[in-house]
Amino acid sequence: MAPLVEAREVHKSYWLGEKEIHVLRGASFSLAAGEMASLVGPSGVGKSTFLHVIGTLDPPTRGSVLFDDRDAFAMTEEELAAFRNRSIGFVFQFHYLLPEFTALQNTSMPGLINRQPREQAEAQAKEMLEIVGLEHRLEHKPGELSGGEQQRVALARALVLKPRLLLADEPTGNLDEATGEGIHQLLVELNQRLGIAAIVVTHNPRLAERMPRRLRLTEGMVVEV
Repeated sequence: MAPLVEAREVHKSYWLGEKEIHVLRGASFSLAAGEMASLVGPSGVGKSTFLHVIGTLDPPTRGSVLFDDRDAFAMTEEELAAFRNRSIGFVFQFHYLLPEFTALQNTSMPGLINRQPREQAEAQAKEMLEIVGLEHRLEHKPGELSGGEQQRVALARALVLKPRLLLADEPTGNLDEATGEGIHQLLVELNQRLGIAAIVVTHNPRLAERMPRRLRLTEGMVVEV
């Protein structure tokens, strides 16, 4: 059975003036459907770059990223955008919620972008906000929510279309320790409840160690810890 997602000898480099900066140097790994892994490594090593490539936001310089054994970057731009919107959810250190929209409106946005009827998009959003424990905050705007609640809305938005893969880049980085613990526990519960595969980048070694799989990015390569 093919893994859900597989990176094969992924290289990624950038040019800084006349100097080529090599960030990923043949990174390879695979993740099964429903599997959860942490990704650690020092600041600046390329963890966010790796997530961007895995999430099909940025093509590799060399190598390939496969979903269900299909090369993601062999798709047309339109096919890839539709695939990404349908199959991959993203959560970042900052929530990127639209400040003038309520929690319900922010969470409904992926469905509306996916051309769902508003009634269907809002029904799915309400369901997901209830799952993350925010059924009492539907009409609150981001400025009326705590940091932990804002990140829960961001999680609900990322998962509202029931993607097969969640990529979380330091989702607890802007939160205090207790709130961060709560978000981490929620990620584990959502993985178990919804069966969504997840890669979680974190600087917190205690959180990383609790994941079923632990990966480290070092010298441009992904290794099992």
